[in-house]
Amino acid sequence: MKTLKILWMAIVLCVSTATTGKAQTADVTVIVSGIKEAKGKLMIAAGDRSNPQGMKYDMAEVVSTDPVVRVLKDVPVGICNLYVYQDLNDNFRLDMDERNIPEEPCYTKEKMKVKEGGTKIEIKLLNVKEMMGKEQY
Repeated sequence: MKTLKILWMAIVLCVSTATTGKAQTADVTVIVSGIKEAKGKLMIAAGDRSNPQGMKYDMAEVVSTDPVVRVLKDVPVGICNLYVYQDLNDNFRLDMDERNIPEEPCYTKEKMKVKEGGTKIEIKLLNVKEMMGKEQY
């Protein structure tokens, strides 16, 4: 009986150590509005760009100008950055002009808090060139 108790305590200790040793993750629901054209792909990434292997990515075909809802799975709990853009020409990168100004609709949120249990964020894509005005070119 004593051996059984010791064995049970050892199992409980191993299980609790295994679960606390894992990094906490959560789902991040991203609701994207501001889609002006029904074409290309919506590219979403969360994490630290200096660690591409640790980033969480998702992609969706843009078939209408209605808001798009996507869920990034297993994003580490804590602070991360969110990057979203509409890849209008399907080349899988955010196109920039000669002055490094985005030519495709995009959105960046730095220091976003990912909470245990999940996080929901609503964003609106921005056309940076439009916002800056044509007179600056």
